[in-house]
Amino acid sequence: MKYRLLAMSIDGVLLKNNDRISRETKEAVDFVRKKGVYSVLVTNRSFSAAKKTAKQLKMEHEMISHGGALLAGMSGMPILEARMPTEMVFDAAEYLERYPCRIQLESQDYEWENKHQHTRKMLGKIQFSLGEGLFQPKTYTEKVSASVYEQQLSALRLFGEFEEEQQAVKCREELLEAIPGIIIEQTGKHLTIKKEQATKEYALSYLMSELGINREESIFVGSGTADAPALEMAGIGVAMGQASDELKEKADWVTRSNEQDGVAYMIKEVFRKQMRVEV
Repeated sequence: MKYRLLAMSIDGVLLKNNDRISRETKEAVDFVRKKGVYSVLVTNRSFSAAKKTAKQLKMEHEMISHGGALLAGMSGMPILEARMPTEMVFDAAEYLERYPCRIQLESQDYEWENKHQHTRKMLGKIQFSLGEGLFQPKTYTEKVSASVYEQQLSALRLFGEFEEEQQAVKCREELLEAIPGIIIEQTGKHLTIKKEQATKEYALSYLMSELGINREESIFVGSGTADAPALEMAGIGVAMGQASDELKEKADWVTRSNEQDGVAYMIKEVFRKQMRVEV
């Protein structure tokens, strides 16, 4: 079997724990590119942050960012976009505002955030969009829902960070019951709200269809539990060595950890004897 597409997550795959890309990984990505394999980044990070990684690796193909909500080329022109319309964002923001929580609206080119006063136990534990403010402008507002209505804002994702996990659980239940067409990922006190088509596997499947690549001709490398659907969809699903047992059980192959340059090892093992392909 010749593999024509290689899709890789960024965090825990291409990046080491110090957020750097090793020389071995850069050389491996360059090696597979010279084989003609279509290399794609698939990430929860924003488009701007993903583009920075792509430039470091000299990758020129499309990227799937914002957790699957956006498929775009290096120019930023959307190819596939699962954008939450204004009414959906407004309704979701109103539900979040019933609780004392931090709310953040994220689009490709802008972010809006409420001026919530965090309690001491919340300070230093803000996880969503970590460091993303360096890549795109952020506007602070007293009330996100009011700004959404006044500015007619749409969004790729809406985040909520609550003071208590039980508040997040209750709000998630209310949102799913009240607003059709959304999916909500919960991690502890954090909620990520997206349009239901905004998944990595959906965007990746769409891209492969456009390129005329069968699933059997694809490889996906992931490290997080959220990577499982895309990993299972690919011809070869590869889990990193430091991934959870749950993800490893669903993988076709478990490579070395990111600290051991696992993606570079996998690339050389799979592609060293493969002849150049055309996509």
